[in-house]
Amino acid sequence: MAKEDFMKNVLYVVNVIYAVFGLVTAATGIWFFVQLMEFVRLRNTNHYLLDYRVYWPQVAPWLFIILGIMIMLVAFCGWCGTNRESRGMLGIYGGFLSFLILFQILSAVFVFVYVDGEDTDRFIKDTVYDGYYNTQNNRDYEKQYSWIERKLKCCGANDARDYRSWRNDLPLSCCADSKNITVCDFTDKEANERLGCAKVASAYTKIISSSVAAVSLLVALVEIVGVIIAWRLFHYFREVEHYIPEKKEGETEC
Repeated sequence: MAKEDFMKNVLYVVNVIYAVFGLVTAATGIWFFVQLMEFVRLRNTNHYLLDYRVYWPQVAPWLFIILGIMIMLVAFCGWCGTNRESRGMLGIYGGFLSFLILFQILSAVFVFVYVDGEDTDRFIKDTVYDGYYNTQNNRDYEKQYSWIERKLKCCGANDARDYRSWRNDLPLSCCADSKNITVCDFTDKEANERLGCAKVASAYTKIISSSVAAVSLLVALVEIVGVIIAWRLFHYFREVEHYIPEKKEGETEC
């Protein structure tokens, strides 16, 4: 009996870990989606009227959100099944958890293979270049692009030299601390040493996606433990049910 109690306690703990990871994964996906939308708004829609392709940086946030929600639901099922000692719920939990492990592994493989590729670089580069060129004629785009330069600590599309062709000074968003200065010229050492926003944004996209995918693989290993324990408890509860004698009509517990 002590062994079964120990397995139940372990299953409680691992389901809490699953739920926390699921919540973090879904929150990361939502945050990633919001950040990506800040970039997508820079795109010149006239250039993409006939472009119906879906790029992996656009898919990854939704993949994380769906994965996070699935993990939380499965963890809740496992918690309830363990608490109620329900063979049915444990069976469903084990089946869905096995499917979830496979889904996580495939998702991580897809992220590693496709997000860290040329299509990602092209999508980010085209978006950043659109935003940069639109800043020359549109004040709204200039504000959005300046926000990105401050956030990512980057300058221009390729680098700070992009601004030399059409203005005499660098924008304040390229400076070290644009809140406390009123000018940022080409002699500013840090601004000239900053990377272009296309390179920085592409690197951040790959780092975030790859990090979530790597953690997902690690959690999948922990989930295998959950499947094993659920399977053991499933058979244990069947044995307990098998040895409980049925009461006859009119018979008391005494």
